[in-house]
Amino acid sequence: MRLLRHVPAILIAFRAVAALTVIPLGWSGHGTVLAALTLLATLSDIFDGIIARRLGVSTTGLRRTDSIVDLVFWLATVAALWVLRPTVMTANAPIIAAAIGAEIVQQTISIWRFGRMAATHARSAKLFGLCLLAGFMIVALDGNAAIAFWIVGVGAAVSAPDGWAIVLLLPHWEADIPSALDAWRLRKGQAIRRHWIG
Repeated sequence: MRLLRHVPAILIAFRAVAALTVIPLGWSGHGTVLAALTLLATLSDIFDGIIARRLGVSTTGLRRTDSIVDLVFWLATVAALWVLRPTVMTANAPIIAAAIGAEIVQQTISIWRFGRMAATHARSAKLFGLCLLAGFMIVALDGNAAIAFWIVGVGAAVSAPDGWAIVLLLPHWEADIPSALDAWRLRKGQAIRRHWIG
């Protein structure tokens, strides 16, 4: 049972190691392996939260670490794809820059307001993670880049304003805020239903 309590942390650690691995995979031209590792990392992100909640080990520190590792992994994956498919990535640089810029804005607001990075785990952020998975797997497998970056762009367009609104509306730093509407309810002193899935 003690070992089981460490499973969420192990899954997060797996994603951290994956972040160190993806760039060498991109550099060496292993697109299929890169796609598979991205899928496994995303699954680890989904299940670490489910397991942590069910085992009662979903601490604030674990959630913050989860968010930081997620960010590092996706940035590393962008870098890996850039060395693997430089032409495609350069052609879609505005979408990539907009998505990264949106995350920078959210984290800047959170640090400015609360002195720490956001860890909202909002539904919109989960949707964006799935969009990144789908889009980046298509690019890694040398599929249709137009479809891949349309998916990524839609995910970013949905996630960014929701994330900004959450960190602007929260009365104080909290993790696991499903949506901007829930942040508004917290601001009004109302209770919300929380969940942490990834």
